[in-house]
Order: sequence, then structure tokens, then C-alpha cells
Amino acid sequence: MIDKKSPIPVYFQLMNYIKEEIRTKKLKPGDLLPSEREYCEKFNISRMTVRQALKELEREGIIKRERGRGSFIASYPIEQEGIMSFTEIAQKEGLVATTRVLEFTKEKAKNCAKFLNIDEQEDVIKATRLRIADGIPVALETVYMWEKRVPGISMDKLTGSLHRVLREDYGINITKSKLTFFAVFPTLELMKTLDMKETIPLLKIESVYSREEPVYYEVSFYRSDLFKVTVNLTKNLKGE
Repeated sequence: MIDKKSPIPVYFQLMNYIKEEIRTKKLKPGDLLPSEREYCEKFNISRMTVRQALKELEREGIIKRERGRGSFIASYPIEQEGIMSFTEIAQKEGLVATTRVLEFTKEKAKNCAKFLNIDEQEDVIKATRLRIADGIPVALETVYMWEKRVPGISMDKLTGSLHRVLREDYGINITKSKLTFFAVFPTLELMKTLDMKETIPLLKIESVYSREEPVYYEVSFYRSDLFKVTVNLTKNLKGE
């Protein structure tokens, strides 16, 4: 597993070994790595080499080192790229997605009418959902949908992919989204709901998902240590 005759530096081989342990889920987020001494004995390498490998893994955000406790596997971020539901994002990463519906009510569209392009007196369905990946709370989402657009939608329908429900039950395929990002600090209630052990910024995203007309408006709070969004931008060079 470690070839000292290889032109590849030994510390780099150890890094790849640990990364493979993570990729194959032999090591999972929060797991404690073997000690420096254990790595030294297992591969017959120097402590300086082990420390260099761990230092590089920490720099890449793969592990977290805590004085007096050791090195732990960091929680890897779930990446959204393009229009995808949380369930689809988690499945892409090889994670098991679950959803807990915390609130399911009907109210007037006063606070979201402009996003849904409807009158303030129209009825909307409001659903607050805790999104979980491999047992770890990742996001708290509140969705607003015009009731006339999703007649008969029920709480149990929202324990999985909303995009799938819209597509299969209502013939609505989401083709466009507009997202606005904010960095915010969590309230104590949010920290408790998202099972956060320390105060770190949250990624707040306000989204409008549409086909030809707005289909739903969503306000989400994502743990910044577990989630990232990749946006691909292009520039039209015509006329230059």
C-alpha cells in the first residue's frame, strides 16, 4: 500500500490511502483517524512523513485536527450544480436522503405573492422540511406553493423529492430557477434543528423555481460545512 521505491512521495501515497478509505466509506465524517504512531508502525514510515500527510489533508479540508484529541474526518460538502432537488443531489453523492416535514399548513399568499406572481389573498401551501443526508441534518427548507397549482397535495407527498411529485402528479417539469444567496449566522433554534455543535455561518438561499410561470418559492438554510452550490457562468461575446 506504501511503496517506498515509487517516485511518488510517501506522504502523498499516505494521503491517497486515507482518501480511498473515505471514498469507500471505511472512514466516515466524524470518525477518528488512527494515531500518528499507528500509521508509522503500519507502514514503517517516519512520524514527520505522517504529519506532512495529515497537514495536507487538513489544508484540503478533508480532516480536522484537534489538539489533545487527534484527527477527524471532516464532513464532506454536498454539491448542487444546476437545477436539482435535494434528493437528487444526495443520490448523486451516494448518500441516503431523508426528509422530515416539520410544518404543513395553508395560509394567504401575503408574504410570497410577488414571488409566485399571484394575488395576496390567494391560498398557498406552506411546508417546512428538514433535509437529512446519511442521518446528518443538512438544511431547513420552507416551501410556498400556490394551492390551485398543486390541488390535493398532502404532507406525506413531501417526504421525498418535490420535483418528482410535481412531475409525476401534476405534469410540471421545473426548467428554470432564480437563486439569491446570503451568508447569515444561525439562531439558537436553527442550531438545535440542524444539530450544530458550533456557531458557523449558514448559507441562506431564496429560490423561485419555474416552468413558464413560478411553481414554488423556497427559503432555505444550509449548513455551510456540509453544502456548497456551484454556479456556471458564461459570457455572450457576440458583437465584441
